[in-house]
Amino acid sequence: MHPPSPISSPRFGRTAAIAAGLLAAVAVFQLGAVTLAFFRKSPRLAGENGEERGHTPPLKIDVTKLVANLPPPENPGALLVDPLGSSPDARPPGPRPLLPHAEPLPLPAETVTPEFPVIPPPRPTPVPLEAFTPKTNPRFSELVEQGKLLRNSGDTAGALVKFREASNLDPGNPLAVAEQAYTFEKMSLSDKAAEQWKRIFMMSDRAGVFYAMAKAKLESAVQETMRGTGGGSEIAGGKILALGSMAMADDPDPVAAKRFALSVPIRARGGETVAVNEMKVFVLFYERVNGKDIAKTIADVSNRWSSAPVDWKEGDTETLEVSYELDAKQARAEHREYYGYIVRLYYRGELQDTKAEPAGLSQKFPAAPTISD
Repeated sequence: MHPPSPISSPRFGRTAAIAAGLLAAVAVFQLGAVTLAFFRKSPRLAGENGEERGHTPPLKIDVTKLVANLPPPENPGALLVDPLGSSPDARPPGPRPLLPHAEPLPLPAETVTPEFPVIPPPRPTPVPLEAFTPKTNPRFSELVEQGKLLRNSGDTAGALVKFREASNLDPGNPLAVAEQAYTFEKMSLSDKAAEQWKRIFMMSDRAGVFYAMAKAKLESAVQETMRGTGGGSEIAGGKILALGSMAMADDPDPVAAKRFALSVPIRARGGETVAVNEMKVFVLFYERVNGKDIAKTIADVSNRWSSAPVDWKEGDTETLEVSYELDAKQARAEHREYYGYIVRLYYRGELQDTKAEPAGLSQKFPAAPTISD
């Protein structure tokens, strides 16, 4: 059995119960007051129909009256400020608008910015197609065409003059050189033609299609030379003598309208003894008169053998050198100019060979098959 506690439990009477009730009533009253105050200060109040009321509309301010009461600005354009500008750079130059009852702000010192011209970068200049194409002198083409016309008409000497002039205008152009080679071949001057083909061959690939032509021509000439067994043995038709490839060398003289030397090689058949006194060589020169008529020459003509004695014992070829000199005064007086030549070779009265330059002269002045002593 436990002993009794020395602390006795308090007993609440009627007075304590009344005090507790009053305190509870005061607490309920205060809670209601706080709740009422909260609803009065809230921006949204519950409506009669349960709908929320919106915000109270803001007060309207008449800006015109406010601006009217301001003193006029010194710079009217200062008020034209973009309200949406977000950076100082977007604001137009000029003083800022003055606020009411505010002192004007000091303006910054004017900064002078030097004005430099804006130069756009240069555009790339297109390279014309002509830069990659070699240019040809119009005079060059004209001279080449003139030379072709002269050659086709039989005037090979005049054609050579035109081709040489064209070649002097454009030394690197193989066309004029090739035309000279063709002309020499037509004149039966194979050696002269070979010289022109060699010039083109030395141009290498720069000569284009003419390089292949020159190479073929030179190879053909070499093969033909290797096949030959001697110049005299190539004489056909039972002839004893024949004319070789002729060459003309100009010899300019101030007092002569035309002066040159013509080399006439004469070949003999191998094993034959040639009687020089039974051989006749006719070298006939012709000139154009008044630009149209062809007549025999009035020039001084002389000839000599390049070596002596002339007997064909030391080789199969002997060369006759023929000189031509047309006086300038006579040429002007009669309107003459050199045109061409014909060479006829006879042995024991029979025609052995004949050559002409231009080739048409042989048809215009045909050779007799035989001559009498």
